[in-house]
Amino acid sequence: MNHFYLVISLFLFFTFCSEKQENEIPLSSTILFEEPIPEHPRLLFSKADEEKIKEQSKSDPLLGKLVQLLKEEADKALELPMIAPPNDLSKSREHVYRVITLGTAYRIFEDVAYAEGVEKILMNLCQYPDWNPAHYLDVAETTTAVAIGYDWLYDYLSDEAKEQVEKAIREKALTLAIPVYEATGNEGSWAKRETNWNVVCNTGMTLGALAIAEKDPALAEKIISYSARFVPNCLKHYAPDGVCYEGPGYWNYTNVYLSLLLKSLNDNIGHDFEISSLSGVDKTVSYYVQSMSPIMREFNFANSGRGGSSASPLFFYFGDKFNQPEVINHYRNVLTDIVEGERNHSKWHFFLSVAWYQPAAGTKEATFPPLQVFKNDMNPILAFNGDRSVDGSIFLTAKGGDPDEAHQQLDVGSFIIDAEGVRWADDLGSDSYSLPGFWEYRPDGRRWTYFRNTNFSHNTLAIDNQLQHSGGKGTLAQYRTEGEEPFGVIDMTSVYKDQAASALRGFKFLDNHTMLIQDEITPLTDNQSITWSLITSAEIDVEGTTAILKSGGKQFFIKAVSPAGARLHVEEAKTFSEIENSLTGYQMLKITVSSKEIKEVPLNVLAGSDKARVDQHARKDYAKLSSWK
Repeated sequence: MNHFYLVISLFLFFTFCSEKQENEIPLSSTILFEEPIPEHPRLLFSKADEEKIKEQSKSDPLLGKLVQLLKEEADKALELPMIAPPNDLSKSREHVYRVITLGTAYRIFEDVAYAEGVEKILMNLCQYPDWNPAHYLDVAETTTAVAIGYDWLYDYLSDEAKEQVEKAIREKALTLAIPVYEATGNEGSWAKRETNWNVVCNTGMTLGALAIAEKDPALAEKIISYSARFVPNCLKHYAPDGVCYEGPGYWNYTNVYLSLLLKSLNDNIGHDFEISSLSGVDKTVSYYVQSMSPIMREFNFANSGRGGSSASPLFFYFGDKFNQPEVINHYRNVLTDIVEGERNHSKWHFFLSVAWYQPAAGTKEATFPPLQVFKNDMNPILAFNGDRSVDGSIFLTAKGGDPDEAHQQLDVGSFIIDAEGVRWADDLGSDSYSLPGFWEYRPDGRRWTYFRNTNFSHNTLAIDNQLQHSGGKGTLAQYRTEGEEPFGVIDMTSVYKDQAASALRGFKFLDNHTMLIQDEITPLTDNQSITWSLITSAEIDVEGTTAILKSGGKQFFIKAVSPAGARLHVEEAKTFSEIENSLTGYQMLKITVSSKEIKEVPLNVLAGSDKARVDQHARKDYAKLSSWK
């Protein structure tokens, strides 16, 4: 009997040891923060994960199609000519895309043609005189590309090639960063500012440091320590609910680099200096998914594009790290559309979607209650949803704002509306960054001489045809998410400085098809004019106090309920000058009232997809905002 137990014990012991050895990550002799770091490849895609993905792609249809797309795009990348210096941001991003695409293909298909393609890119970049440190984003993104390529091809590259890459990372990036980190009084530098630059640049430096850590562990530790110290300068503005105040375009940019940073730190040193524990970081991707419209469009406020949903591997990373299956499933739906040809794939880091691939996370999908409030110190967001299973349900998202912060516009109180697959109330997004004075945010700055940046192009108010005051702020005054007719109120008073004594805008969800927008203005005189605006690509017919928006055989209704003297008219949306990006196909619906009228009753406007319901709600009386409870 004793002999039997001995045999069983030895069997279990050796089985355990074998399993442990298979699951252990091979460690190098390089010590960072008193612990050995993994051998190469150590950045973003371990050897163990590589083997898992190869095997999984044989039985997972979505992953299989994604891998096939990878091969097609990698083959195209092999045919592209090298990019000549000097460096700039677009070249840096193209290099990130090519290295990740070709590098992932090499690791999945084990075809040296892809490795040769990456090596050519690395050698080409090593010959650049510099990576454009005057615009450090270019350095950061180029370092990202070179660090990943070096790490993933570590066993393929010759010693001479590795030495060239190590020298380039050190001299063209890391040693340039140290003086910026160590300087004082440079809070606006790329390393310390409170915008996307901070996360992107510090991530690039961290990846570079980890890639060549064997060559100078002390330098690597210094770079990583400084990066971890300064990244919270930007991320503190995610508190408490994950909103990126710079808008959805920069939400994507910041968070894809944040995912690279968190994964590289946790994979290599076992922690991320509690960056992932900062308020709002765990909620930021869930916020994005929850605020997406039923037609998969963003509320594209600030300097953003046209509002298509992000297609970035960050969803897989955050969904897995923070146990958010609805985030994983959201991105799987996006990927399904891509591999089925329903939409194009993005560039940049897209094929990390293979490396970070997540299988279906059960059946949990995002849920959309009638009102969700996402608090933020600069851009609080109200997201209203009708029942998405009901035809004609409305989606409205509104915001506060802080116009003189990075990438902001004079859009306090603005909103977008989707219903029946159409965006009825729109946002034009950003204009050209090269316009003269585009970055002048002061009240008299030239930024406000460009149509897209002003309140005149947004779904908000103008008093006496004046600009909102960029030094003001739109704050969340009150809200209720539970019960019938949930609501939110934005205090816009300070952006109408010297135009009104107070300005409040309330949004109330009346039913699945109808929203109330209620503006209460305390004017300075009785002879002021208040204009309520809505921009749309739909056709507009005006019948009395009702505007009928028409698009693709569908209709949407805007009705001015009070005051009785409200006047509706339509104008073509036009830029202020020929140097701005051209604008065609947009109309402005304007509702104008006098200050004398609005002193007595609020400016109440109904927005809905069902005319009968809009007319029914128009016959009701609505309490003042102070009585909304």
